[in-house]
Amino acid sequence: MLLGTALALAALAFVLYPLFREPLALGPARPRSFAHDQTNSAVDALREIEFDHVTGKLSEHDYAELKATYTQRAVTAMRGTEVAVVICDVCGPRPESDAVFCSNCGRSLI
Repeated sequence: MLLGTALALAALAFVLYPLFREPLALGPARPRSFAHDQTNSAVDALREIEFDHVTGKLSEHDYAELKATYTQRAVTAMRGTEVAVVICDVCGPRPESDAVFCSNCGRSLI
């Protein structure tokens, strides 16, 4: 009985050890930039828009409009500069600021 109790306490100590030790330092923490926060929020919004579209909460028109807007924000945040907005006559604002043709319908943007 004493041996069983000792084994049970040893097993319990083995299982609970990670909870009581100090966390490992994996390296110096990098400061997050404002552009990084904007990129993450724009990408999160794009994921949410995609999910809402797939589940039927967004119409095709709303989905296209929101996707173009948040894609432009994500691209702007990743580049770190303001980018000119390119507008297709059929599809509306496009995420590609230097495109010659629309990536959705193929029409000329010039």
